[in-house]
Amino acid sequence: MLRKTYSRTSGLARKTSVRPLVNWAGVGMIASASVVFLLVFLGVLLGNDAILSFDDRVQQLFYLNTDSRLHLLPFISFITALGSFRLSALAAIGFSILFVWQSRPRFLIYGYALLSSFAMMWILNTLLKELFRRSRPELEHLLVVHGYSFPSGHAMISMGFYGMLFAIWAIERHQRESGIALPVLCGITFIFLVGLSRIMLGVHFPTDVFTGFAAGLAWILCMNKGIQRAV
Repeated sequence: MLRKTYSRTSGLARKTSVRPLVNWAGVGMIASASVVFLLVFLGVLLGNDAILSFDDRVQQLFYLNTDSRLHLLPFISFITALGSFRLSALAAIGFSILFVWQSRPRFLIYGYALLSSFAMMWILNTLLKELFRRSRPELEHLLVVHGYSFPSGHAMISMGFYGMLFAIWAIERHQRESGIALPVLCGITFIFLVGLSRIMLGVHFPTDVFTGFAAGLAWILCMNKGIQRAV
């Protein structure tokens, strides 16, 4: 009887090991950074004129440069604030505490995944910005911003961190044999709006946002693998 009890306990420990998550987090950091460098290399091949032309066309479509568009400023400012460091940090801490409060092994894994997604996305984004040092668009910035432009930190955090949160929601719904369409749709909509808000406010080039999305997506795909191995 004791041997059977020990076996169950050992099996539970293996199922909830954090090591696979840590391993895949390392892979995720490499993958996320590699995607950025790959897109930069692609940009070099296309040429600076082609990139600037693309950015300019998209900015003309979405930048809040008319009185009618400026009516959207309060809503756009609210959306972009959700991707800020302070609010995303509060969300990371709050949801992680909520997961730990559940006292279930798989929710501890969710908490680790969420906190690491927040921390790694901001750390990696800061390092990449210092490396590339791209100046922000020469447009009137509709809110105060600091630092470099490439890649967009809001885009990376919305995809890499908030995307992780929506992925956890989808995993839980899948385990309950519910459809994942709702978290997927909500996640895509929210992430897209945060990235778009940076273009509308004139504080990022569209290519900054696109690259941030791509880097965050690479991280999410790796972390989902880590969660599957850990729980």
